Amino acid sequence: MAAEHSAARFPVPRIPRCPEGAQGYDVAEVDAFLTRVREALEGPGPSPLEGRAPLLSTHVRATVFSGARGGYRPEAVDEVLDTAEDALAAAEREQVLCLRGPEAWQQHVEALTVLLRGRIERPRAQRFRHPRRSRAQGYSAAHVDVLCERLGARLTDSGPLDPAELRGAVFPPAHGERSYEEQQVDAFLDRAVQLLLALR
Repeated sequence: MAAEHSAARFPVPRIPRCPEGAQGYDVAEVDAFLTRVREALEGPGPSPLEGRAPLLSTHVRATVFSGARGGYRPEAVDEVLDTAEDALAAAEREQVLCLRGPEAWQQHVEALTVLLRGRIERPRAQRFRHPRRSRAQGYSAAHVDVLCERLGARLTDSGPLDPAELRGAVFPPAHGERSYEEQQVDAFLDRAVQLLLALR
């Protein structure tokens, strides 16, 4: 996934660290991941012989770092990761347009849109699974539904919604029929971020 001017596209600022006794993200793990991002943007990607899959924008949100005292401040790392995801998504778009043409990219966007619309167009309180156990905690269905409707408005160009709002979405806890299963909602939000980046 070669991309020109990747340093400008993905500037990595000096990441502040937590006080010595406070818990942050492991410095070595974060540095290694950001190095992979730069390599993905600057070069052709790993060879199959290296045994390592290419780094994609969808991998960024799934990345988890170990905790370490005196490590990088989590909120600062999260901001850098948002920039990394944006840069990788833009490079992926350029690669598809270059290698397969605009029609292939449009098909990709339309497939994502259809997938998300299928969920958004369901009735309120029925868009996602409820936790299997009645006492299990999930996300407030009412609050998730509001965000789904905002996404639906964005897809019809009748309302603004930035990927950052999905990345930072926090839902109050709820139980039983008033809640949605967290894992399923999180997976949906991942795809929603992917689509909004593709629509830029």
